[in-house]
Amino acid sequence: MSMQSLANAAYMTYFLAAKSVPVVAVGSSIVFAISPWPTVATIRRARSTLQFSFAPFFFYFVQSVIYTLYGWTTSNPVVGGTSLLGAVLGSYYVLVFYKYARDRTQATRMLTSAMLVILLLAHQVVTRSPEETQMLTGIPANILSVFTAASPLLQVKSILRRKDASCLPLGMSAMNVVAGTIWMIYGIMLGDPLVICPNLFALTMGSIQVSLILLYPGGKDSGAAEPKAKASPPTKPAKKNLSPRNRKKVEHPE
Repeated sequence: MSMQSLANAAYMTYFLAAKSVPVVAVGSSIVFAISPWPTVATIRRARSTLQFSFAPFFFYFVQSVIYTLYGWTTSNPVVGGTSLLGAVLGSYYVLVFYKYARDRTQATRMLTSAMLVILLLAHQVVTRSPEETQMLTGIPANILSVFTAASPLLQVKSILRRKDASCLPLGMSAMNVVAGTIWMIYGIMLGDPLVICPNLFALTMGSIQVSLILLYPGGKDSGAAEPKAKASPPTKPAKKNLSPRNRKKVEHPE
């Protein structure tokens, strides 16, 4: 094979990758938006938040809303459309968790603070030029994507102590690996560190989460690390003190 043929093959490979990777990246974002659904369905069936944390659902919802604003300012229908889907599904995940949470104090505070920030950013997007608001929405969105990737590991101490990683949302953890890898490759192709860095972080965090899930899947062995309580001996019924008169009746019933 001549050098020209190799060059043509390399060019075609790069061309196909340049066309296919963005499409695959968008597809991975859609799958990521759907990935928490099984966990949320489990919460609904149990009518309880069980062992799951509010943080991953919360950060994903807020991240998606701000990325929707970013897509609006940049006139990017791909970013805006996928982020809007994430915002709609994220709001559903947050509402389901909030509905079945026993203590809603912290969740209420987090949601109130987030809504104030979102309203402030939305006001800036409407009243300022797109050039001014791109960085204003892009930087918080990137920071929140990092929080979304890392938030499941807030319970890492409890996971290692109990040797039970069932509190980690499997779908989101796996998609952190998949979507993080695809978007990192896309960022390398673009030469954009703002795309590469957060997705490299998401890939790293997702790999740690999936490793913990495989290492400590929970179930019957989840309580192995917990100290077993010593079984107390059965208590003997206390003997009732009988008077001489009653004792005689028991020994010689009529």
